[in-house]
Amino acid sequence: MFGVLLVLALALPTHALAQDQNASGAADSSAEPSAPEPEASQPQASEELGAAEVAETSETSETSEAAAPAEDGDAEADPNAETTAQEGQPLPPPAPAEAAPQLVQQAPPESTEPAEDDWPQDDFSDFDDLAEDIDFVPAAAIDDTLLDRLTPLSNFPFVELEGYLRVRSRARVGFDLGTGGTSAVLPPLETVSPSDAPANPEAKNLWTSDLRLRIAPTFHIKENLRVITEVDLLDNVALGADPRHSFFEPGMPAADRRLLDTSSTGAPVLRLRRAYGEVDAFFGTLSAGRMLNDWGLGILANDGACDDCDFGDQVDRISLRTRAWDFNIMAAYDFASAGVVSDRLGYDHGTPHELSRLDGTHQWTAQVWRSPLSRADRERQAHALHHSRRPVFNGGLYVTGRHNRATTLIDESGLSTEAAPTLIYRGLNIYTADVWAQMLWEPAEDRKIRLELEALGTFGNVDNTTAGAVGFDADRGGQTNCFDDSQRDNNASACSTDADGNPTSKSVLQYGLALESEFDLGGPVSFGLNAGLASGGETPNWGWGASAADQLDFMRFSPDYHVDLILFREVIGTVSNAAYANPYAVARFLDNNSQRMEFQLDAIASRALNAAGTPSGEPWLGLEFDASLRYISTDTFLAAVDAGVLFPFAGMGARPDRPRFNHYGDLGPFGDSVNAELAWTLQGRLMWKF
Repeated sequence: MFGVLLVLALALPTHALAQDQNASGAADSSAEPSAPEPEASQPQASEELGAAEVAETSETSETSEAAAPAEDGDAEADPNAETTAQEGQPLPPPAPAEAAPQLVQQAPPESTEPAEDDWPQDDFSDFDDLAEDIDFVPAAAIDDTLLDRLTPLSNFPFVELEGYLRVRSRARVGFDLGTGGTSAVLPPLETVSPSDAPANPEAKNLWTSDLRLRIAPTFHIKENLRVITEVDLLDNVALGADPRHSFFEPGMPAADRRLLDTSSTGAPVLRLRRAYGEVDAFFGTLSAGRMLNDWGLGILANDGACDDCDFGDQVDRISLRTRAWDFNIMAAYDFASAGVVSDRLGYDHGTPHELSRLDGTHQWTAQVWRSPLSRADRERQAHALHHSRRPVFNGGLYVTGRHNRATTLIDESGLSTEAAPTLIYRGLNIYTADVWAQMLWEPAEDRKIRLELEALGTFGNVDNTTAGAVGFDADRGGQTNCFDDSQRDNNASACSTDADGNPTSKSVLQYGLALESEFDLGGPVSFGLNAGLASGGETPNWGWGASAADQLDFMRFSPDYHVDLILFREVIGTVSNAAYANPYAVARFLDNNSQRMEFQLDAIASRALNAAGTPSGEPWLGLEFDASLRYISTDTFLAAVDAGVLFPFAGMGARPDRPRFNHYGDLGPFGDSVNAELAWTLQGRLMWKF
C-alpha cells in the first residue's frame, strides 16, 4: 500500500507539470496570433509528386523543424502526424516548388527618438588614437544613473576580507654593543652562563624567525551598516618556540611529547586588534568598539599596518565623524583606562564592573583633517594629480586630553576582600596637539614629489607622581581630601606634597617632529631626506627603568615608526631624546607594471638632544647604513632581504658610575669605561597579502 502511494505521489506532480507546460504553450500561442502554426508551415505536395517525393519532403520538413530553435509562442507539433503516415492514410498533396513561408519574428517599430537607456554600439578599434583626448572625469561629476550602470550593485550582506601571512627571520649580531648594559638587547645567554665558566664568552649572534597571520574581515550588513574586525593569529610567534618540543621539560610528559616529533602549535595564540561597528546616518558616521588609532606619519598614533610593524595603537572608542567644507571632523570619547575591574569580589554579575569611578582615565579626542576617505575623494585627488597636474595639500589637527583622578594600588597578595585596595590621588591632566601636513605633486607623468611633516606637543600637569598618599596640611593641622574639588581648590599645595613636605607634582612638556620627503624626477631612481627629533630629559638611558616622574620628561615615538634597523628600532627601542637625519635613495628595475625589483640604501646619523639622558652622558649616538632588496608582485607578494650595520659613537658607550640599561642580574653601576662595538644585522621577509 505504501509503495502504491509513493508511486502515485511521484507520478501526479510530473503529470501536473506536463499539463502546466501544455497550458503555458497554448497561452503563449494565443498571445501571438500572427505566428503560423507549425503544421501550416508544411509545403503542400502536388498530385504529380510520387509517394517517395512526398516522404522525402515530409522528412526534410520535419528535420528542419527539429533543427530550428523553438521560439516563444510557437505551438507544439501535432503528435499524431507521424502515426497517420505510418498507417498509410493519404497525405496532403505537396505545394508547388516555391519558397516556403518562414517564421519571421517581427522587429519592433523604429523609434524616432533614441531611448535614454540605449547605449551606442561599442567600437574600440581606434581607442589607442582617442585615448590621449579622453578627459578624466571624477566620480562625483558622473550622473548617478550612469554610475549605477558602470558599478554593479553589491548584494548585502557580504564580507570583504583582507590580511596577510608574514614569515621573518633576523640575525642580530652584536646588538648588546659589547658594553655589558648600554643596549635594550641582552647579550647571548651563553656569554654569561654557566656563571663560573660561560659556554661561549665570544658569542654575538641572536637569530630568530617568527610568523604572523593577520585576518581582517569587514562585514557589510547594508550599504550604511558594517562591522570591522581584525585579528592576529600566531602574532609574531617565534618558530619552534613550542615548549612541547623540549623533551627535558620538567613535569609529567604530555601524550604527544615524543623524542622525535613534528612541529605543532601549543596553546592558541590570538590577539584581537579591532572589533567595532559603523553606521552612516544623516548626521554622520557613528562608530563604537575597539579600533586602531592612526594619524599623520604615525609618530604619535600608529595603527601598525606597515609590512614590518610589530605593535599598533588600539583604542576603545565611541566616535562621530562628519564632513563640512571638504574637511573631515571627528569627535570621540576614549575609554583610556577603566581602573580596577573585577567580579572576583563577591557575586558573579556576568560582566566585570568597575570597583571605583575615581580610578578610571577619561580621554577626549578631536580631529579635523583633509585627506581622501571616500571613493569620490580619491577620484578628485587623482584628477588633480594626474590630469590637472596641480599640487594636492592634505593635513589637519589632532587634539586629545587625558584626565585621571586616582590610581588603585593592589598589594602583593592580590585583589581580595581581605583588605580593600588603596586609592591614591593622582590629579593628572595632560593634553596633546598634533599637526600634520602633506603636499603631493606630479608635475609630469614620470615626476613625483611628496613632502610630509608631523609636529606635536604634549603638556600638562600631574599633582602626584608617586605611589604614596598626599593631602597632608601641616600648617593647618589637618588632612585635605584631594578627591573633593572644593577642598583641593582651597589647598592645592597640600595635594602636591607628601607627608614629609616633598613636592610630588610634575609639569609635563614634550615635543616631537618628523619630516619625510620623496623626489622622483624621472628615471628609475628616486631619493629623499627624512629627519626628526624627540625631546628628552636628564635621566640616563632615556628614562627607561626610572620613576614615572622621570619618564614623563621623554617624548617617545611610536615603536612602529621605523627610522632604521638597529639603533632606534632595537638598541634604544624607539626615537627618544634624539635628533636624526636620514638621506636615502631607491632604484627600481625589471618593472613591468605587475612585478618589479627595488633596491634602497639609507644612511642615518643621530645625536642626543640632552646628553645627560644617554647611557654615557655623551651626545653623539651613531651612524648606521641600511640596505634593502625587494621583489614586489602586484602588491600581493613581497620578498625582501634587509641588511644594516651600526657604527656606535661615544653616547652608546659605558662610563664609570653610570647606571646600566639592561643586564642579567644586579651588576650595579659601570666600573670602567667601555666603548660600544659594531653591530650588524641580516634579515629576510616573505609576505602574502590578500
